[in-house]
Amino acid sequence: MESNNEKQLKFKELSILGDWVPRKIVKEFFGYGNTKMATFAEDFNIGMSKVGKRIFYRYSDLVRLIDEGEVNK
Repeated sequence: MESNNEKQLKFKELSILGDWVPRKIVKEFFGYGNTKMATFAEDFNIGMSKVGKRIFYRYSDLVRLIDEGEVNK
């Protein structure tokens, strides 16, 4: 199982637009389908930006989400 630091590094490598991560990468990383992604930002209080048909999620909010789920603090 990946540690939080490893997950953060993976996100950082994939975060190509400053503090924004494309929806496709977030979807693949968490293993979510289209239905879950439709409510993802609202369910987990993640910043979101939409440009045309492209959706991006705020990287720092995704890291916060992973940190909040940490089991062994």
